[in-house]
Amino acid sequence: MTHLRQALPAAALLAALAGCTTSSPSSTSGPIEITPDASPPTATTEQGKVQAFMLRGNVVLGHESNSIQPCGSSQQYWLNTPIAARQAIAQITRPGYEPMYGEFIGYLEPAPDEGFAAAYDGRFQVKQINLISAEMLGGCQRPPHATRAFGNEPGWVIELDGDKANLIRPGQQRQQQVITSKEIVAGRQHYQGQGFSLTLTKGQCNDTMSDSLFGWQATLNWQGSNYNGCATLGATDITLSWSGRYQGTSYIDNTPVLTTTVTLNPDHSATTRYDYPSGEPSLNEVGFWQQASDNTVQVVMTQHQGRRLISERVFTFDDNRITVKEETVNGQTFSLGGDGLSLERQ
Repeated sequence: MTHLRQALPAAALLAALAGCTTSSPSSTSGPIEITPDASPPTATTEQGKVQAFMLRGNVVLGHESNSIQPCGSSQQYWLNTPIAARQAIAQITRPGYEPMYGEFIGYLEPAPDEGFAAAYDGRFQVKQINLISAEMLGGCQRPPHATRAFGNEPGWVIELDGDKANLIRPGQQRQQQVITSKEIVAGRQHYQGQGFSLTLTKGQCNDTMSDSLFGWQATLNWQGSNYNGCATLGATDITLSWSGRYQGTSYIDNTPVLTTTVTLNPDHSATTRYDYPSGEPSLNEVGFWQQASDNTVQVVMTQHQGRRLISERVFTFDDNRITVKEETVNGQTFSLGGDGLSLERQ
């Protein structure tokens, strides 16, 4: 089996095991639940359609480095920002590759095989900037914030907490109103209460009192008073329910021949490990994952045993298992047999 696995990609091995049975240890984990306020924007990658997600982390920008290190992670992804936003980003970027804090909505792709980006764990394609700041260096030490809008002259902050809107102004008591309706469409979010309305519109916005760039403009009417400013969406990655470890064992004639373990980490890195009950050396692959739809997840491996290899599986979640019927390796699609590969969440 070792010679077969070393000679063929994962898909080819599993195709060779087509018709074998697969089982997994029992698990007490509950089903994955993903309940965002609105459907995340979709993006089309070379590997297929995925849903963009929020990525927070420490950012380094310069001629030879455009990277983000996710909060609490050692991974580093090349950061590909929209061309239209680069001039505004350059205006707040400090010289000398000083780190900044950033929040971005986008998706992952494999790193290219040459150029500065080739040395990174992947490439994060930014669809929208939520915020980037040269001053919020401790952003990763704080929990993800809720959706909020703010402005100066006079200073004000409104934060959305569930069905409540809280307005804070210097020297005044906090005021709260119930959100009675909301409308969320591409590029615009509108929240309404009995005595207020808040509209967020996608667009670059600069805080005049800090070296920060925000991705939304805000207009607030609170009990007859009008305010204008910037805004950021809630910074929680709503796709993290997928993170965890999934495992299954393949059998031939009731004899276990291969145990496959897929681990999806909170920083969107992923690993696949192949263990052989016969005692032969394990094989390892590394890559990344991202949600493809409410019940599917794309897992892309970019290295097999330290060598570049681009493989993609799109797993479907059902009854505490993820299952896939085919795998695409370096552009070629392989069937994984009639039952496919089924892994149970641990």
